[in-house]
Amino acid sequence: EAQPGTVCNAAKALMDQGDFAGAATQFATFAQNYPGGPLTGDAQFYQGEALSKTGDTAGAARAYLGAFSGAPQGPRAPTALLRLGAALGLLGQTQDACVTLNEVPSRFPQAPEAAEAKSTMQKLGCQ
Repeated sequence: EAQPGTVCNAAKALMDQGDFAGAATQFATFAQNYPGGPLTGDAQFYQGEALSKTGDTAGAARAYLGAFSGAPQGPRAPTALLRLGAALGLLGQTQDACVTLNEVPSRFPQAPEAAEAKSTMQKLGCQ
């Protein structure tokens, strides 16, 4: 049986080769096969990255939400939350985007993503 790390690396290799759809599928499969595993949040985060490259903004938003929800204090949490907010903005869900983006500086005031979230909020016209 394949080791979780190997599966994740294979999906990342597809992404590096520009096969974003294939990578997204593999990351999604990984997250389903290893729920709550140490790499699951990473898989969901990278699934979001891959889906956003394919233009599937809604799918990317769901993946970023999964990555953040699974590890709200994890190393990728600020980026996942920022990307989730930006995706919601692209989907025209401005109110949800503003609430989500506002969480980034609130939860992670020292993270570089905090400043990016604030500028994205300005672009969206958040109050």
